[in-house]
Amino acid sequence: MSIMDKFNQLAEKSLLPIANKLAAQRHLTALRNGMVSSIPLSILGGVSLIVATPPFNPEQMTQKNIFTGFLSAWYDWAQANAYALKLPFMMSMGLMGLFIAFSIAHNLAEEYEIPALDASIVSTVTFLLVTSPAFSGVPLDKLVENMSSEEFSTLGLLSLPMQYLDAKGIFTAIIVSIVCVEIMRFLNEKNIRFKLPDGVPPAIAASFDAILPLFLCTGLFYGVSLLIQNLTGGDLIPALIMKLLAPAMTGLDSLAGICLITFLAQLFWFFGLHGASITQFVRLPFMSAYIIANATAFSNGETLQHYFTQPFWSYIIAIGGGGSTMALAILMLRARSAQMRQLGKISIIPSLFNINEPLIFGTPLVLNPIMMLPFIFVPVINAIAGYTFMHFGWIGKGVVETPWTTPAPIGAALGTMDIRAGIFVLGLIVFNIAIYYPFFRVLDQQTAEAEKQEEEEARTMITEIPQEQGA
Repeated sequence: MSIMDKFNQLAEKSLLPIANKLAAQRHLTALRNGMVSSIPLSILGGVSLIVATPPFNPEQMTQKNIFTGFLSAWYDWAQANAYALKLPFMMSMGLMGLFIAFSIAHNLAEEYEIPALDASIVSTVTFLLVTSPAFSGVPLDKLVENMSSEEFSTLGLLSLPMQYLDAKGIFTAIIVSIVCVEIMRFLNEKNIRFKLPDGVPPAIAASFDAILPLFLCTGLFYGVSLLIQNLTGGDLIPALIMKLLAPAMTGLDSLAGICLITFLAQLFWFFGLHGASITQFVRLPFMSAYIIANATAFSNGETLQHYFTQPFWSYIIAIGGGGSTMALAILMLRARSAQMRQLGKISIIPSLFNINEPLIFGTPLVLNPIMMLPFIFVPVINAIAGYTFMHFGWIGKGVVETPWTTPAPIGAALGTMDIRAGIFVLGLIVFNIAIYYPFFRVLDQQTAEAEKQEEEEARTMITEIPQEQGA
């Protein structure tokens, strides 16, 4: 038995059971699905941000032509209507934690086959109670000197602070939604509910089933929130969670953290498991928090802090799909082997839109010892290159979440609001071709020789058949 066979057996015994358990775990499935369902909101907020914040400065445009005139008009119009244009961003990405609390609870309740809408409502109300306690305030333009308390109370508006309803509330939303659904599941299994007479209509009886979970969940989390505020001098639950998660937030956004999660995803891919999906429950909460923080900073003209965002993963780490196989699809178009050329023709269009399952399983790249090194490590090398370029300010960081099927150069330029990122991705593709080439050449040569041998065997069989008939 070869070393590669022993390695494959060891990996199948250790990695496959872990991957299967993670894929079947209800809470992780609900977390992944809940985070994925928020992607349209991120795209809406991103488009709003693009329109409201043109990625250029008219003062730096020296030439005067129709194109620069259009850009200047766009910039002036965006400045004059900044609030209206940014409102969709504030009401989508600015409330991401709220939507995620609703969505995760809904998905987990469906996993348990308990009323999903009731679970979502209980989770959302509880989340609002501990992250955005309402207060009464007076708009600044209504304040006057020597205002009496009666006038103040008359002009006062009930307000919900949005500080922790965005990315900073995502981890609180995860905890609240899971705990609320678990409480509802326990009550449902033990049949602990308000008993109503048989004559009560089913719709009304069903609505009463959510009353007890609502009181228990809000009472539990509100009590914990008040306790934390007393012990910390006023910190809400999300503020405490963000402090506790600070090392993890920094670690996954570091070069080492990005390389580690990329390596693990590719290792799963190599063994035929969907590495992006398996690592998604770890990546998505952090990536969502990072890109919302970057988008908010970009909107306010502040320095962007985070690297590991959706544009970084989709258009730098995974160009053309897992393994950054766009380069391989291009190489296949000029392959010696007819099989590889045909596979290249089939996979090149899907690869442009970051779909590469035909290539991964058609080559195959799964458990392929020849392609193991580039398939696993090209994305890691891309991550290092992308991090380095962003660190030195040669390309921008991610601020807009675009559909992952956007072609990589376009997605990188739109996602970072920086055309240099698109050019950088084109350069990465060329670099990836250079890395993949020596390994692909060996694979192509082996495949071509196997095809040639099959043709010779077939020709020999055709020649022998008439001779046998003549005899």
